[in-house]
Amino acid sequence: MTGIDALLREPAVQAIGWALLHFVWQGALVGVLAALALRALRHSGADARYVVASIALSLMATMPVVTAVQAWRAASDRGVAASASMPRVSMDSRLPPGPPDTVLPGLTTVPVKSEWSGPWFQTGPVEQWLPLLVLAWMTGVAMLALRLAAGWVWVQRMKSHGAVPAGTRLQATLRRLTQRLHISRTVTLLRSPAVDVPTVIGWLKPTILLPMSVVTGLSPIQVEAILAHELAHVRRHDYLVNLLQTLFETLLFYHPAVWWLSRRIRVEREHCCDDLAVNLCGDPVVYARALADLEELRGIGAQLVMAASGGALFDRVRRLLAGPTTHAGRGPAWLPAAAAIALML
Repeated sequence: MTGIDALLREPAVQAIGWALLHFVWQGALVGVLAALALRALRHSGADARYVVASIALSLMATMPVVTAVQAWRAASDRGVAASASMPRVSMDSRLPPGPPDTVLPGLTTVPVKSEWSGPWFQTGPVEQWLPLLVLAWMTGVAMLALRLAAGWVWVQRMKSHGAVPAGTRLQATLRRLTQRLHISRTVTLLRSPAVDVPTVIGWLKPTILLPMSVVTGLSPIQVEAILAHELAHVRRHDYLVNLLQTLFETLLFYHPAVWWLSRRIRVEREHCCDDLAVNLCGDPVVYARALADLEELRGIGAQLVMAASGGALFDRVRRLLAGPTTHAGRGPAWLPAAAAIALML
């Protein structure tokens, strides 16, 4: 354990420890500001709330990096100051030798500083616990990374195990919706027994997996509305954004504000795609009914979860039936921009 202990006491590891420690209050502060901004935008469009929540999560991911760099620079400054203030000895060689404990009159010493150069990184009782804190954080990240890798392997297997190309009618509907959404990438449409809800997999080469029951259990107009929702995920690059969210959740797993804000992003993401689907199919009642029928095909008590997941079914249906929705939102356009600038400041 001597080598591991020495590694954990390196300046870079100590800087990571300070960053993790300070993120406790930094993340809480950003979370409170984000909650206030989202509350102010509750009457605006889902896209405005999505942008603000995404900026807030990006700030949470950036703050530990900035703090770690500051702490590492402070450690470097402390090392330079310690080297410059080593005891300097000036001794007259003509003085007679004395006992070992004698302090010679020509000796000049300067005390070595034991503080970090910065008010946030002072040494003390906290610093001795930083190696243990970093070790616990690394253990948690490793466990969640294994879970993430296993999920990625399982998702990739769904595309090849039992998946078959969709029929000609569904392929024609997909091409028509792709043109209406101005999606230039090639989207593959498969029917798969491994999924019970429509799922988007991939970013550069996206693939939509439809459950077998969708083709037989829903009407053609309902299937078109469901496909419009999935293509909205493709157009918005939600698969990539969801991967970044999962990465942030893995690295900052210990902070509840990260999980809360990431959950809000997923909810608002589903709302944005719902709005796009309604704009394409033109009838929120038809789309809401398609969601309800899809849930019935899954079974009672299940939750509607997609590749870029989020949003409880009941809340989504109630929101769709509450009134007309547009992708632009109902609030003033300057409000999300002002909220985003306030969060960045």
